[in-house]
Amino acid sequence: MTQLGAKIVWRLKRTSKLFGNCISAFMRCGVKIKRGRVVCWAYNYKQYGCNPRYLSQYILDNYPDMEVVWVFRRGVDISGIDERICCVRFRSLEYYKMINSAEFLVTNARTDPWLIYWNKRSGQKYLMLWHGGAALKQVEQDAEANLSYSYLRKAKRDSEVCDLMISGCRANTELIKRSFWYSGEILETGIPRNDIFFNLGLHQEIRERINAKYGIPSGNRIVMYAPTFRRSGTIAPYNINWPEILPYLKKMFGGVDVTVFLRLHPNLIGKVDASTLQNAPEVVDMTRYHDMQELLCVSDMLITDYSSSMFDYAMLRRPCLLYATDVEQYDRGYYYDFEELPFPLARNGEQLRELIANFDEDIYLNRLDDFLENTLGLKEWGTAAKGLAEWMRSHMI
Repeated sequence: MTQLGAKIVWRLKRTSKLFGNCISAFMRCGVKIKRGRVVCWAYNYKQYGCNPRYLSQYILDNYPDMEVVWVFRRGVDISGIDERICCVRFRSLEYYKMINSAEFLVTNARTDPWLIYWNKRSGQKYLMLWHGGAALKQVEQDAEANLSYSYLRKAKRDSEVCDLMISGCRANTELIKRSFWYSGEILETGIPRNDIFFNLGLHQEIRERINAKYGIPSGNRIVMYAPTFRRSGTIAPYNINWPEILPYLKKMFGGVDVTVFLRLHPNLIGKVDASTLQNAPEVVDMTRYHDMQELLCVSDMLITDYSSSMFDYAMLRRPCLLYATDVEQYDRGYYYDFEELPFPLARNGEQLRELIANFDEDIYLNRLDDFLENTLGLKEWGTAAKGLAEWMRSHMI
């Protein structure tokens, strides 16, 4: 695109945002804040999941006097969403009405009020629940040199209007205080999306539902491969030769057949062709599946690189391996040396095969328990959604 073309696109986008904010301001004059109305969205309106989902589900089940609204972009499949939820499309007239009349706005990612056509009103509470707990890769102010100006501006504006953040471990609380440009309240009672790990009765039900939907034999073991994203947008580091790896996984699981769930980061939805990573019939693309935590619950092993999903999955005390071919080149720093982590690291396919062949569960679990207790200072009891909902009830108008 030429420089002139880029300027034209920028001006069109700015005009569109200005127009949207004008509509929102007009709507704001005609609606009042509705007590108990909760408006949620996740991953830039692309999915029904993460912390907002588990909070909203708890509210629906326990507080019928509260209203739950979810916002989605055009084209997002909402067919499986709880019928008690009011679903609206981003930038529709109903959307402008809901964000201006909501008492609580809940999301899991940075949001610039200007970009979502929202001007916080007196009486509104904004809960930014983030999309991770403990972290390996550096984030926010700790990674400031690697973040764009637009993101930094958005992050700071987001923190200015934020009323509450949450934490599930001592390490994450310290991280928020240090790096999120945020000096408000932090509720240290766990992360709602992790409550599901303590509800063991649900796991088999979820597995049967997923097996039926995707045609997976009930006896198969499931290995999820969930790498995080690179700023460059490349998927080259994700390419695993599954025909070589699968026999090792099958042997590890006592000869039982294995299905691989490929789960790319939500930032890559609609931007990359994941079919090139499905180089075996046993690999199923689960990138668009709404809920990462459900996939973690049904997985017998997780393979990731720098994703915080490793710390969530650790609560299930199942095998987690790291596969990262670009440790030295990755565009963020790290909070922990890889030797500190309980998760074995492979830098290439040969090392990954060796890790699987020589995996020692007893050594792994001993290191895992020590890391969760002494390094992270875990504070998860399966009651995070309850604690957060009670905070909301105590702050209702």
